[in-house]
Amino acid sequence: MTGGGPWLPGEWTDDTAMALCLAESILGTRGDGALFDEDDLVGRYAAWAASGPKDIGITCSTALRGTPTAAAARERAGDLHERTGRTAGNGTVMRAVPIAIAAADAGQATEAARADATLTHFDGAAAAASAALVAALRRPQQLLAAASAEAEGDGRLACALALVDARDEAGLRALAADADGTAWATLAVGLWAACVVDDYAEGVAFAISLGGDTDTNAAVAGALLAARHGAEAIPAAWREGLRERERIERVAAALAAQPGAPPRSRAIGR
Repeated sequence: MTGGGPWLPGEWTDDTAMALCLAESILGTRGDGALFDEDDLVGRYAAWAASGPKDIGITCSTALRGTPTAAAARERAGDLHERTGRTAGNGTVMRAVPIAIAAADAGQATEAARADATLTHFDGAAAAASAALVAALRRPQQLLAAASAEAEGDGRLACALALVDARDEAGLRALAADADGTAWATLAVGLWAACVVDDYAEGVAFAISLGGDTDTNAAVAGALLAARHGAEAIPAAWREGLRERERIERVAAALAAQPGAPPRSRAIGR
């Protein structure tokens, strides 16, 4: 919030940029049975990627730059995985929050989260982590149970969430250092902040204190904590300094007004 390096005070990173693309696609294209139009969404992601952002992950960049369609994005994501075997980054988890707010029900939320994830990340852990996050956001008083139910199919994600369940802080810190930037480490850090620290400012600060991919870890922690405690838990000074705050609040309110938005999400939207 104080700025530094290339960042202006209150300026946000690729986490918020991609979440806004997703939110605005939902609001602009939602139709019967589908939360968003995949080609429209990829078009928005690709336009942002081509705009010269200060921060964009390699996996997202590879899948999106110059990509005309969802099918092309998925093909590029698959090609990258074939070359590197490393497409389980947290780039899908950081942007998935709008899905949790706007989905008609839990099933649509997890299905849409997985579909969005596969646009850029081939590894199934990314899709599972995104689904786990949106499931947790829709059940804010049962965060860990909801997330764990979606994580059962991926051993890496299940092991990470087991650290939270066991309150194994040393294990979590080791995971955050050794698996920095992965979908499972980021989700585990966010759930620890919400389930163990359970205070908005302290939880976000804890996520940042672990180092590594601090903006994404803090974004996921903040989303979970806000789902649990409401927007009033966010320190006023943090909200007042936020760049393009009006745009973010307008989009959030519109998402929360969508049919099926859970009660806590409606409170955040206001």
